[in-house]
Amino acid sequence: MLANQNKLVKDGSSGERIGFEVDGKTLTVRDVIEGEEMAFRVDREPDLSSALPELFPLPVDRAVSFEASTISVAGYSAVNVRDANGNFISTPEQSTDYPRGDYCLDISGVTKAYIRIEDTDLSVSGVQGPETIDFAFDRPRTVTVGARSLHTRPEATITVPDDPSALADAVSVLGSSIREFSPERSWPTLRGHPPRIERGDALDIPSSLAVPDTGVEIVVRPTYDDVYRLSTLSYYLGARMRTGDAPAIRLDTGYEELLPTEGRALEARVTELLQTWFFLDTLARIEGYTPSNRYEYEAVGPELPFYPPNLADLSMSERLMEYYEVDPETVAPYTPAWSTEATLRPVPEAAELLPHLARLIAPISVRDADGSDSSDAPIGLATAGWGAGADLIPETGPVPGWASVLVPTAYENRLRREMADRGEVRVAFLTEGDERARRLRESLATPAVPDGVESWSVHGSPTRDVVAETLSDPTLDLAFCDLPVRDGVVEAADGPVELAAETAEDGPMAPAVSVFEGTSDLTPAADAVRRGGVSAAAFEDAVDPDRARRLVGLLAAGCPITVAARLALGSVEPAARFVGDPGSVVAVDRGLPAQMYTVDPAAPDSFRVRFRSFLSTEALLGRDYKVVTEFLDSTPFLAGTERDIGQADASEILQLHKMRGPILRLSDDTYLQNDDLTAEAIDEFARRTLSSESDCSDPVRHDAEPECRD
Repeated sequence: MLANQNKLVKDGSSGERIGFEVDGKTLTVRDVIEGEEMAFRVDREPDLSSALPELFPLPVDRAVSFEASTISVAGYSAVNVRDANGNFISTPEQSTDYPRGDYCLDISGVTKAYIRIEDTDLSVSGVQGPETIDFAFDRPRTVTVGARSLHTRPEATITVPDDPSALADAVSVLGSSIREFSPERSWPTLRGHPPRIERGDALDIPSSLAVPDTGVEIVVRPTYDDVYRLSTLSYYLGARMRTGDAPAIRLDTGYEELLPTEGRALEARVTELLQTWFFLDTLARIEGYTPSNRYEYEAVGPELPFYPPNLADLSMSERLMEYYEVDPETVAPYTPAWSTEATLRPVPEAAELLPHLARLIAPISVRDADGSDSSDAPIGLATAGWGAGADLIPETGPVPGWASVLVPTAYENRLRREMADRGEVRVAFLTEGDERARRLRESLATPAVPDGVESWSVHGSPTRDVVAETLSDPTLDLAFCDLPVRDGVVEAADGPVELAAETAEDGPMAPAVSVFEGTSDLTPAADAVRRGGVSAAAFEDAVDPDRARRLVGLLAAGCPITVAARLALGSVEPAARFVGDPGSVVAVDRGLPAQMYTVDPAAPDSFRVRFRSFLSTEALLGRDYKVVTEFLDSTPFLAGTERDIGQADASEILQLHKMRGPILRLSDDTYLQNDDLTAEAIDEFARRTLSSESDCSDPVRHDAEPECRD
């Protein structure tokens, strides 16, 4: 799905992330970075005056004040009522009256907005209506409206010469997108997208960007190796990166940690600190903006030398001093799996990847292109950190199986596209031979087309024109091609296919995701990304039609591409390679991470249920998740983790299967929402597993009316 062109926002240097405009009785809040607008209808024409963002207990980019007795908000997705200090009061689910007091109304929509009102009776109505929510005060009051950009794309571009010291200066301002440096920044919506980096002749940092004042410095040697390895940690801490003789972390308390100088040891320590500190931040926020009684806090809290919420108001350095007292092994079992683990070559070209990897909080290793022609070696490779095949890539020479080639173009293409919602996915197959086309059509429609797919087509023995049209169609979300590839060129029945040579700067000329089967040649996949795709894959073998249907269903449900491929191919595992981030998706399911329930028989009619969710480029590290069912544990927990959530019988397993969203796994069998599954099949699965005394430890999870907060 293409993004509306008016949503493509140019890099700005004005420093204005939010704009306010009045037209009669309508106040429009404009998210300058996102190119989106939220309308506030007021009972009188607002006479605006500037207001201090500091008036709000939560971060805002800009604020205005005016007089009003009623305000209606159109296009909202969620509303929370808070007190003037930001403490959560309630989420109104019906018309509600609140007693006289000071309030901060927290409104989520295409941007983040807040209404601050003092010393008033408050009435909230229209909550169940499809269009607006209404707020009424006891009499005309001074109202202050503040807003914060969702900031899902870069605000500005930093130009950097081919000099590691200059790059260290650029990395120092990546944290300018983070709205505050309390533990609340572990929520992804408070981190924003770091400014992009591009190579040029001289260092140019836009005046709208500044180094955060967190009291933390990171020292690196003036090499690409050190700058790359420490860039994500620098971003998350809002640390100034300086060059020196040896890598170190310096706090304004006077404490300094000298980091290892050997590359692998340095990577291990930096990743350990990043993982531990991020996780502890998520515990320190539990009584903050969005209170929660999280599973991880119950599990880890008694082992900590402090009460995490007590650290929320400390300075960054004071809080890190406390965190240093925690053994990383204490928290490691409860931390989310990284959506992306990157290995970069120590070359200038890889610098452009740093903002995109920082956004994902991706740990970075550095390896040179051992034993290969460096001109042909990728500048970076990555794997997903969720499980099988997620070991860090030992080198960036030939692309190993299940690795993803990282290219800045793939991330930039994502910024130019609006990903499809589940239910809107358009799929096309290009296949060699009428018999395979028949089998694909039959598999895709049996027992039903996978949930999430809006339209699909299969082209058997297609001509060059059909192949070129399909592989150049930007309205397609997913394209499969098992036609022969020779010397990097796709061959149709009537000859080689020539595709446009232009790049995607003027608009995408490829499906969002392309999959090429029966080839180890990554050239067509790289070409699809060059022409505007977000991600692409090459499978060494053609995929069995039934597995192809499963792969389509997993991708249409919002699974990251590498997760979907692993689950769809199962034990068959033809080598797969990817271009683009391993956490790339085809579709977004209500903004939720992909969810999976794994079911293991404990007795003939009793099943242990484990739940796992998968982070991606769309579902970022730091959000909370909650499974809402009557028969499973509904304690909130961090997305991207796996844990036992209780026991269920066969009828309850069927209830899970009927819910929208999750993937169900019984041993090696993956079930999509509209796949056939009966109580008899579940009973047979239990009998077979228990009688063979197998250890069915695969993860299976499913979600019932999930809740997710970020």
